[in-house]
Amino acid sequence: MSNHNLIYLWEQLFPHCSEVIDYAGRKMLKSAIGNQNSRYCPTIDHIRPLSRGGKDILGNIIICNRITNLEKADKFSTWKANGQQFQARRVRGTSDEYDIYQLK
Repeated sequence: MSNHNLIYLWEQLFPHCSEVIDYAGRKMLKSAIGNQNSRYCPTIDHIRPLSRGGKDILGNIIICNRITNLEKADKFSTWKANGQQFQARRVRGTSDEYDIYQLK
């Protein structure tokens, strides 16, 4: 569980957007925030999971579709989501921030 507010993060990352596509290619709707029954529900995900030593900081957080988040679960540093393979890599010069890359 993150201490960050999903609506606030959405507004910071996606200003003026009511829908966006997550890193795995799934659609998310701002109007679906909090609706776990919606296939377009966005969630906060820790790139490096808290259970694996990740921190609850902005550099380790992404917004992704609920289904993408469920597929990733607590996997790190590689995982599969929406039929694609991904890898987290630490941002150079940091100890706790990560970016996500699609593997070919």
